Amino acid sequence: MDIIDFTFIDYLDHSELSQSTIKNHKRNYEKIKKLIDYDEKKINQDDIIILLKNNENLSQRLTLACCCTKLIKCIDKPTDLLNEYILFINKELKDKYIDRNKNKKYDYTKKDILKEMDNFYKNKNYKSFVVSYLIYKFNTRNADVNCSICINKKCSNQNENNLILRKNSVLYERNVFKTKDTYGRKSHEIKNKKLLHSLKEMIGEGQKIKIFDNFNNSTHLIKQHLPFNLKSSDILKIVLSECNTLHKASKIGKNRGTDLQTLEDNYNIII
Repeated sequence: MDIIDFTFIDYLDHSELSQSTIKNHKRNYEKIKKLIDYDEKKINQDDIIILLKNNENLSQRLTLACCCTKLIKCIDKPTDLLNEYILFINKELKDKYIDRNKNKKYDYTKKDILKEMDNFYKNKNYKSFVVSYLIYKFNTRNADVNCSICINKKCSNQNENNLILRKNSVLYERNVFKTKDTYGRKSHEIKNKKLLHSLKEMIGEGQKIKIFDNFNNSTHLIKQHLPFNLKSSDILKIVLSECNTLHKASKIGKNRGTDLQTLEDNYNIII
């Protein structure tokens, strides 16, 4: 191991980065060594950026650029150009993502989604019905449906998302979601017989249960319970594509906890 190897690995090992991030940087460092001359006196940002541009894969380019920034920083050299380049790549990736999402065509309609939700209910697949109902009705992100079902208000926890059973309705309390610090806690009273019945079937004789025992890898987990294995963001885009109005976007923004500009930038809507 040469001096710069030791310096960089020691720098990573004593950083505050997570173990998985450190592991990834070390793996990417091995790739970078094959591309760049690591003479500490010669290494510079301009040469690194030129070499990175030869990689046609933007995501890989970004990953290697981030690793190079750490490398340059550990030998006390400036990283301003690399930081600007990373911002540039991020913008390119975001633009490609937006274009891909806005132009994406779906094989399903709102009507198809509602019919499949009805099938979940008829087949007593209550968990999938509940998850699909909340995401379709309130246009939520994945984390918002990581809820506890509570027989009454006393059983609920204000540090969790709750579905509280009432005589003729359900109180949906959202205390944990991405933009809670900006938009505050959200509460919705839902008067839907199928939802109430589904939740009662799920909780049985208990006082409180969680919809998901383990919420790791939430995207994959939620897809398993949505119509046609769609993602929650796909359902939102389908809804907006069929009702592309400011009124609908405002309602979705309020439910979801997001601003109109975000909907315009990322989804099928023109405001």
